[in-house]
Amino acid sequence: MNTKEIIIRKAEDSDIESVQTLLSTYFLDMDGVDIEHFTVAESSGRVLGCAAVVDHKCLELHSIAVHPNHRNRGIGSLLVEHIVSNAPDGWGYLYVRTTAPGFFEHVGFLKLQDREKIKLWDDCAKCDKFERCRQSAMRLCLKE
Repeated sequence: MNTKEIIIRKAEDSDIESVQTLLSTYFLDMDGVDIEHFTVAESSGRVLGCAAVVDHKCLELHSIAVHPNHRNRGIGSLLVEHIVSNAPDGWGYLYVRTTAPGFFEHVGFLKLQDREKIKLWDDCAKCDKFERCRQSAMRLCLKE
């Protein structure tokens, strides 16, 4: 399969089960994010990848996942490209918390200092495991 066979689209209510199953593969869940915030990568009617964008204190790329059998084929990059090109107006940056900083550096994100997490996410500021956190905070400039 090449990336030309992949359709990137807004998730629909009928995608909820596929998105939940895909996220559970990586011990993730929808974390209270509604399906309308998700974008999916689909091929032959199957959801192969997903990602959500939420806008609270910052614009955050959330819950990105690609089916293990389809990783390293550009699907994650297609999802990020679609999300960036469709980002809502008024935001200068897209942020992510991740345990896979290499992927995000590959698509243009820059790593931030850990102290930035406290400013951006209230749950980081309140977390008793902050000093041992394995998540990297990263940022991508949306305006060129």
